[in-house]
Amino acid sequence: MKKICAILLTILLMCISCEGQIIPQDKMLHFSACYIISSGSSTLLSYKYTKKQAMWMGIGLGISVGIAKEVYDIKHGHSDMNDIYADILGATMGAVVVRIRF
Repeated sequence: MKKICAILLTILLMCISCEGQIIPQDKMLHFSACYIISSGSSTLLSYKYTKKQAMWMGIGLGISVGIAKEVYDIKHGHSDMNDIYADILGATMGAVVVRIRF
């Protein structure tokens, strides 16, 4: 588990340092919103379910909210597939980071 955490942290830091200047603000907002939803729901659900179950439910909830936003944008705004990728990445990172014990 520690090796996976180190790899994820390295990838995240590389993304921040190398790509930080070219990531559009819209993608960062999608990532951040799904990260917060996923980490918050995973934390709250961990009181009733196992950590693994709470993590998967948090990922599912974060991705569901992101996809719902894009479905709304199809009719009322500008839908972009890259927004969904940012949602998935944010939801996954949010639930996984909450699960890590420091």
